Amino acid sequence: MKMGIFDSLHVQKTVDELCKNLNVDPNLMRSICDVLVDLGLLMEQNGFYKNTEVSDIYLRADTPLHQQYVLNDLRSYFKLWEKLDEILKSGPIMVSEERFFEDHIKSLASRALCGELQRTVRIVAQLPEFKKARRLLDLGGGHGLYAIAFTKLNPKLEAYVFDFPEVLRHTKYYIKKFNAERVKVIPGNFFKDDIGKGYDIVFFAYNPGGKNPNLIPKTYSSLKDGGVFINKHVFYRKGEGSKDPLLDVEWSLVAWKGVKKRRHIYSFEGDLTFEEYVKLLEKYFSVIKIVDASYFASYPLSQLGDTLDSKIIIAKNVYNKRL
Repeated sequence: MKMGIFDSLHVQKTVDELCKNLNVDPNLMRSICDVLVDLGLLMEQNGFYKNTEVSDIYLRADTPLHQQYVLNDLRSYFKLWEKLDEILKSGPIMVSEERFFEDHIKSLASRALCGELQRTVRIVAQLPEFKKARRLLDLGGGHGLYAIAFTKLNPKLEAYVFDFPEVLRHTKYYIKKFNAERVKVIPGNFFKDDIGKGYDIVFFAYNPGGKNPNLIPKTYSSLKDGGVFINKHVFYRKGEGSKDPLLDVEWSLVAWKGVKKRRHIYSFEGDLTFEEYVKLLEKYFSVIKIVDASYFASYPLSQLGDTLDSKIIIAKNVYNKRL
């Protein structure tokens, strides 16, 4: 991808033609092309090479679903693994939470577009409350693609993406890219700052704090009577151990300043188990639907960002439920 092989082989070429385009050694390139044929990324006929369908969709730089940022993300984690001996002696590499998500936001967006976003949005769009909704909060929304998609499906909906200021510059990029005129941004830290009020829907996916009890009353107060809270996160059941030991190790290679991780991937100090979270949620909301990952997950890459066995919990704000 870095050399532009797949960009060039959108139309068929001989190795000599390809090498002339890329200014590279034809002997080595011929062997590389043959390897890519074996991998199913190129096809060859009578000395001409051309992208297979999967390469044309995901590995060309000018396609909507290109995965360059995902591969860059994988490379960055490979480099972390090379420091495993240092980390074991000196502890995890420390980064800020804002910096971590800013670095990975385009990878998360690229992966979401490969199926999970579409399936998730379809589930939400089937709710009667979605069709009537006028204001939606995408809490910790990052790239904002969910908010953008929701406004495309509901022409009367205004959506607000709440996230760190450093992250929101990427959100603005996607808002402009997809001409999403009814999507706005709100900078802040949802643990510390006011998230606003009067929302018909709060959508909350894949964030530290997704299983934190303190955000449930805050979300409840931000919704109108009859509003809907949609929470999509990886939950751990009571007594559950590791979901993936290798990903647990990768999870522990980096620490976030001000955020205490637990041992297992996507687990933090203060998290509730699935059973505890639903029980607390029911003090404020009526849980109307729980959707398992098999209905919305994309293909796993065995890296940070995989859906694992996450769930979508859909709950409705019923007036005076707490009383």
